Amino acid sequence: MDLVPAVYNGRMDPDLLRKLREQSGLRLDREGRFWHRGDLLEHARTLAALHRGLHRAEDGRWAVRIGPEWAYVEVEDAGRFVRRVESRGRALRAQLATGDWVEVDPGTLASGADDALYVRTPDGDRARLTRAAQLSLADHLREEAGAFWLEVGGKRHRIGRDAGPENVKVR
Repeated sequence: MDLVPAVYNGRMDPDLLRKLREQSGLRLDREGRFWHRGDLLEHARTLAALHRGLHRAEDGRWAVRIGPEWAYVEVEDAGRFVRRVESRGRALRAQLATGDWVEVDPGTLASGADDALYVRTPDGDRARLTRAAQLSLADHLREEAGAFWLEVGGKRHRIGRDAGPENVKVR
């Protein structure tokens, strides 16, 4: 594609820019892996930048921002991922794929398809626990009468049922 005619005085044609954002070829799969036009992205610093730049665009769809540029991302399941979970008294701290640590409400833990676990981040986003994060909760999980529970700080929280991927959320 010849972009030169579409750029005037350092500004890109708005229609072309919209098309490029819509057709970025970026996809985030249910395991938290980024793909670009069918190829798995594996460079650690690139992945870190993509996870840090993941956000909701004004229209509510998932997008990635790197510097001033951004593009839409096809998200297969959840847009946020939890790498690790630690219990702190009655609370849970979760390390997101961005590297940030956040407190999560243990009462939001839910089981979904393929026995994946999800929590809600403080901003309300649905976050899927990686396999390592799920294993970090193993000592706190209980089963009783066919129901599963999370026990943290002496308090029990029933593990709910995840409703699945969310519709677009306009912010």
